[in-house]
Amino acid sequence: MVIRKITQRYATHGIPLECDIYTPDDAPKASPVFLYFHPGGLVGGSRDLIAPWLVQVCYQRKWPLISPSYRLLPQARGKGLLEDASAAYAFAQNWDTQHGDAKRRVIVGGASGGFFMAALIAHHYHPKPLALFSIEGINTFRHRFFNSSVLIPDEEISHAAMEKHIAGPMQVGHMKPDESTFVLDKLTPEGAKNPDFAPPKAPEQTSSDESHRGMLYDYYTFNNSFVDLVGDVDPGYQWAKQPDAKDRVAEWPKTVVFHGNNDPDVELNVSEEMRDCLGQDKVTLFVAKGQPHLFELEKFIEDEAPGMDAVRQAVAKLDEIVVSST
Repeated sequence: MVIRKITQRYATHGIPLECDIYTPDDAPKASPVFLYFHPGGLVGGSRDLIAPWLVQVCYQRKWPLISPSYRLLPQARGKGLLEDASAAYAFAQNWDTQHGDAKRRVIVGGASGGFFMAALIAHHYHPKPLALFSIEGINTFRHRFFNSSVLIPDEEISHAAMEKHIAGPMQVGHMKPDESTFVLDKLTPEGAKNPDFAPPKAPEQTSSDESHRGMLYDYYTFNNSFVDLVGDVDPGYQWAKQPDAKDRVAEWPKTVVFHGNNDPDVELNVSEEMRDCLGQDKVTLFVAKGQPHLFELEKFIEDEAPGMDAVRQAVAKLDEIVVSST
């Protein structure tokens, strides 16, 4: 079994939108697809930001892994994000199928801001995903964390520092390769950690537009701006507590979450509140004690690093959901 990387265009929404597909050459057409939305607070990142452990998990189960680019805030706004998420979901449902074939079952996941894209699909799209998988994910911007003038960096970021990016053109995320970006050479042909892999040298510390654009996340969080940008497609989860919401809750996909309890960028309670609203029979949360945001981004599934037990527990729960759905 050999894993291949294929790049395809999945949509054109003003600009071309591409995705990378990591797939075993013998993946069964009946196997689920894992649709993964990259981190970056919806303002940065790139589709190459995939943890090696996630590629390994999909490879071992013969699940094609699809990582799409999507248009970024603030230019895209909520409806643009929903449009891209829906197109990527439709692409995943039809990946490597023939005319007349049944659509693929799709596990939809994301890291950090990327999970907001996954949640949009669950809120707005039918049929629902097979399951949701949250990697320290932002499930809604209606949580108090994003509406309490939280200052994540040491100093407030001025509008002048962000004005260039706010006024800039529509774009998807791009990053120069570094230790956190995924390349197939990180794995052996059997899907294990490649001990001979030499990561690229870190880019020289320059004043890059990429890193500065990512600061929009801190800027928008401090200024409580995210609901203004995406609130029209973000219903939050308080609806689930209403007496007439039983049918809507019942159709919500089973959701697996892991989250560090030392995460300054997306506090743990963002995940806890989703679980508390939808119920523990719908949302299973694993807490990585002492771990910060994206602590596992450069880790492999076999690593005995702090927090990786929570990752493996989350994967085992996902396996349970997939098996029970067949």
